[in-house]
Amino acid sequence: METTKRIINISGKFGSWTVLEKQGKQVLCKCDCGTQKLVYSHTLTNGRSTNCGCKKRKESIQVGANFGRLTVISDVEVKGKRGELLLLTLCRCGTQKYVSKNSLKRGLTQSCGCLQRDSLKTDKTIHGHCKSHEYNSWLHIKRICYNKNHHQYKYHGGCGIEVDASWRDNFTQFLKDMGLAPEGTVISRIDQESDFAPGNCLWIPRKEHYRQIHVLRRKEFFISQTLPKPVVTNSEINVSPNIVRAIIKDHANGEANMNKLATQYKISTQDAINIILYHV
Repeated sequence: METTKRIINISGKFGSWTVLEKQGKQVLCKCDCGTQKLVYSHTLTNGRSTNCGCKKRKESIQVGANFGRLTVISDVEVKGKRGELLLLTLCRCGTQKYVSKNSLKRGLTQSCGCLQRDSLKTDKTIHGHCKSHEYNSWLHIKRICYNKNHHQYKYHGGCGIEVDASWRDNFTQFLKDMGLAPEGTVISRIDQESDFAPGNCLWIPRKEHYRQIHVLRRKEFFISQTLPKPVVTNSEINVSPNIVRAIIKDHANGEANMNKLATQYKISTQDAINIILYHV
């Protein structure tokens, strides 16, 4: 009984297939839709092949159907390299592209790729500082915290230093907190053991930054040695103790923009920087 079911006879029916002739392990079949195709015998007998694929194609996507930025401009289905069915589409940007029919129906493809490119472009240019010192500084602190191949990673990310979540993927917030960098300055942390974060960062003169790097590298070899903090008195920076306390308080509350603090208290930006560096 089992053997009878597996016999393939000429004119025999397997789903929508009608057997026309046998050709070794393959069988020439004709589908009810009129398509002729060679099919392996075992796929007929085990029920894996029942038609030429026309039943799937009946679930067609009409010309003019929209999927995000894509519009289907042809209902002729083309087979891709992996056997997937592709449809020709026109993107809103003007690009024509074959896209997986399945991806369209599942909402996985919404454009020719321009949607992602525009998103990245917007993120970099909406603030108008994509080539600025501030933007490059923002990229730099992320590299030294997360790129293990960066030569400064061992002093930052390798020591557990991170970029605050509010800054990590948001340059606009970073710029709002830090303000524009005074000429000749670079970003630095007040507490070298803490993260790049609002309240712990400021723009300092490049020479001072190099001094800090030297200190970090000395610590690598002389970890037990405590390096004294330079002492700057109020008289040397010519700022009253009340202003010093007020600036320290504002900075502790998250104000990292040295230009803004200097303007608010009518002192030089360098004096504001020195207060945070040497009085905190």
